[in-house]
Amino acid sequence: MIAADGIRSALRGQLFPGHPGLRRTGRMDLRGMLSRPAGLTTDLLANQLVDRRTGAMFGLFPVGEDRLYWFTDSVLHGAPPGAEEARREMLTLMADWHPLVTELIEATPPADIHVDPITRLAGPLPSFAVGRIALLGDAAHAMPPDLGQGASQAFEDAAALTRHLAGARPADAARRLLRYDAERRPAANRMMRAASRQSRLTSQTGAAAWLRDALLRAVPSRLATRRLAALWRA
Repeated sequence: MIAADGIRSALRGQLFPGHPGLRRTGRMDLRGMLSRPAGLTTDLLANQLVDRRTGAMFGLFPVGEDRLYWFTDSVLHGAPPGAEEARREMLTLMADWHPLVTELIEATPPADIHVDPITRLAGPLPSFAVGRIALLGDAAHAMPPDLGQGASQAFEDAAALTRHLAGARPADAARRLLRYDAERRPAANRMMRAASRQSRLTSQTGAAAWLRDALLRAVPSRLATRRLAALWRA
């Protein structure tokens, strides 16, 4: 059995009853899509803005030729609000940002906005495979979205499972799934830890945020590229 039942996997809890489960990061994402406004030209496309004062973030990316995807990331106080209230909160929080930010948020109907209190696994699982059962994707390694690796890691899981189960007979399944676990768990858990570090780094405010930005600007671009490439290859 392949359990790909997402971040709130019921099967994960049955397989590992002693695991602490999920933990909220204290942040909230809004995600919205809308038609690209006519005549829109901006250098914000495929970019992210971060506010040192609040640690809030806004990102904007094209989807095909005529659609836009945007997201916000901000501190979550208490229970997550509904889409309409969350949109109002973001419009207030980002009122003095680039004018396009609030224009796009305001132009997106609440029905097209997804509110997501960011949640991750409280700690790595001891295994991605138990007997003839394997976990895949967020069921195995739910992580913050700061590195954009959630879906990518699930694809890598699926590719590894396909390789290890190719030609397997029923009696081979448990042994083959252990090979899958040995290949994917170390790499996925490294990415999960890296995403958590990135989440903490991005959400810094005040003097810590200023120091972060100063240090990042001091890193030569070629070195930064090599470090990122090493992370993706890990």
